Amino acid sequence: MKTLIVSSTLPYAGKSGVCLALIGLLEDRGLTTTYYKPYGTMPESEGGEPADRDATYIAGKTERRLSAEAATGVVTSPRFVEDVLAGRVTEQIADRVHEEFLGSTTDCDVAVVEGPSSLAEGQSVGLALCSLTELFDASVLLVDRPHRPALPDEVLWARECLGERLAGVLFNAVPASLAGFVSGAVTPFLERSGVPVFGSIPHDPVLSSVAVSEIVEALGGTVLCCEDRLDEPVESFLVGAMGQDKALRYFRRKARKAVITGGDRADVQLAALETDTATIVLTGSLPPSPLVLSRAEELGVPVVLVPADTLTAVERMESLLGRVRVHDERKAGRIRRMFEDAVDVTRLTDSIGL
Repeated sequence: MKTLIVSSTLPYAGKSGVCLALIGLLEDRGLTTTYYKPYGTMPESEGGEPADRDATYIAGKTERRLSAEAATGVVTSPRFVEDVLAGRVTEQIADRVHEEFLGSTTDCDVAVVEGPSSLAEGQSVGLALCSLTELFDASVLLVDRPHRPALPDEVLWARECLGERLAGVLFNAVPASLAGFVSGAVTPFLERSGVPVFGSIPHDPVLSSVAVSEIVEALGGTVLCCEDRLDEPVESFLVGAMGQDKALRYFRRKARKAVITGGDRADVQLAALETDTATIVLTGSLPPSPLVLSRAEELGVPVVLVPADTLTAVERMESLLGRVRVHDERKAGRIRRMFEDAVDVTRLTDSIGL
């Protein structure tokens, strides 16, 4: 059996989507795969037990369809964090995770392991990336998400730590403004440094969008109209805190957006409704005027009332947007197609001996 750990240089680089695409491609080639996530950081309750949301979904998509418990080593729930810090966890977590991994990967050709989101994550319990590669006798595919022109220090630091176990790097969600820099400067530099680059997947705003329903859930909102439009995607958000004339020009800059504003700003809300707006989020529990609700109903734009102030709502929106959620079948299929188009899969599989 071959084991490939898909890890990243920073959180929200798109590891889960890469794992899902890779598993599908390997199974199409006739290989039996399994999935494992030793260090879960997205806790949810599964049958009363803590589980990792992404791991639960991806494990169910593999040919073997492991349970959430079998596919995850530890989950960093608030209770787990408290127990570790207080010294109440006395077991050798790394040893247990290794045993569970071996039990979950019997009779398969390839184990795709979703690794930590940085070189340091998991260090407190012995599950950092460099430790996991030795524990699982694995190769590593490192996913990097460039945000600005910069030296690839994290990738080279990973090479120092991992040595020959680093199969190579994959650039993900690369903005159009950085595509030339990544392909023309960073990629040749890494190749000369002995780090194979398997591809560069462009940024896709559809993948990083969220549904209006996710915004409602995250902000604890109440939907005032158009409940049948909560599946609409939101690709960006704008804050409405200006006069109506300026607001109209401002809102025309973005399509498929959420507009966050105070419930008493009817002028701003009406301006937003004249542009491509997916939802209006009203802060401070201040309800809108009947005129705004009537116009929103007419246009099919959900209006959401939230108790948070505007600053808090903005902070929560920033944490929502930009993360690729793989639990959407349409997004999963899109990720798969983009992966196939941009990644040298043969070179990647050859690098781990497949």
